[in-house]
Amino acid sequence: MVTALGVAPDESGNGLDALTHRRIIQAGWHNTGVICGLEVCGVSGLRYRAESGVAVSGMAGDDGTVEAYWPGGLTIEQVTAGDGAYERIDSIYLVAHTGIPDNQVELHVVQGTPSAAPVPPEIPSGSLRLRDMLVPAGATSTSSSSPIGSVNYAIPYGASMGRLGYASNTQSLIQDWTPDRWWAQAATGFNLPTDRLVEVRFTFRAECDSDTTSCYARVRDSHQGDKILTDENDECLIPRIYYQRQTISWILELEAGWHNIIVDIKPNTNGPAFWWRGLRQVDVWDRGVIR
Repeated sequence: MVTALGVAPDESGNGLDALTHRRIIQAGWHNTGVICGLEVCGVSGLRYRAESGVAVSGMAGDDGTVEAYWPGGLTIEQVTAGDGAYERIDSIYLVAHTGIPDNQVELHVVQGTPSAAPVPPEIPSGSLRLRDMLVPAGATSTSSSSPIGSVNYAIPYGASMGRLGYASNTQSLIQDWTPDRWWAQAATGFNLPTDRLVEVRFTFRAECDSDTTSCYARVRDSHQGDKILTDENDECLIPRIYYQRQTISWILELEAGWHNIIVDIKPNTNGPAFWWRGLRQVDVWDRGVIR
C-alpha cells in the first residue's frame, strides 16, 4: 500500500510509516548536509561542542533521510591531548538513529592520527560530518584546535536565491585615466547564508573620443579586506560607437557571510580617453550552493 505525507494511520494502521516519511524528505534535497547552525568549536576539556542547528542526515540508499535537530552540546567521546611532535585532525559528526539502537540524535568525534601531513579520519556510514578540526602538537585541550576545510551544506532541490544585489551609476562623464589607478564604478552588498557560486555582471555604455580603446575590469570585495577576486586582466573594448551597451561577467566562489562587491575599472593608458554614457551597473546573481 502506498500512502502520502500528512495522512494519519486509520483504524487498520494504514497511513504514513516512518520509512515512507524519510523517502519523501530525501526527495526534497540534493544531498545530506547542514541546513543551519551546528557550528563546531573546541572547549577547555577534551571534547568538542556543536551549537544548536538542523541538518539533513540519514543512511544511504533506500532508507531515505531525516531532518535532524541538535539542541547544542558536547561530543559523547573524549579525545586525548595533542601529540608531542605532530598535528592531527579530529572529525566531528552527527548521527540521527532511525530505530537501531534507538531514535536519538547524537554528536560524536573520531580522533585522527598524528602525522607530519595529517588527514581526516573515516566516519561511520550514514553519519554526517560537521567539521574537521586541526589539533596542534602539544595541545592540552580542544580549545587549541581550529577548523579546516569547509562545511558541507544541504542543497534544497532546485533552490536559488535569485538576485543578491544591484547598484547603478548613471553619470555621463569622461573617465580619468591616471596611470595604474583603479576606479570604482558600482558596488552592492549582501549576506550569504552558505558558501555559494555567484555571478557578477557589469553592464556599461562607453564611447571613445577617437579610435577604439579599452579598459580593464576587476571585482573587489571591500567587506573582506578589499580582497581582489579576479585576475585584473579582463579587457573591455570601447569602440567609437555612441551608446553601445556591453556586459562582462564573472563566476565566483564566495564564502558564507557579508560581502560588498565592487567593480573597478582601469583605463588603458596606451589609448585615448573615453566617455561613460549614462550606464554602469552591477548585478550579483546566485548560482547555487558550493558542494
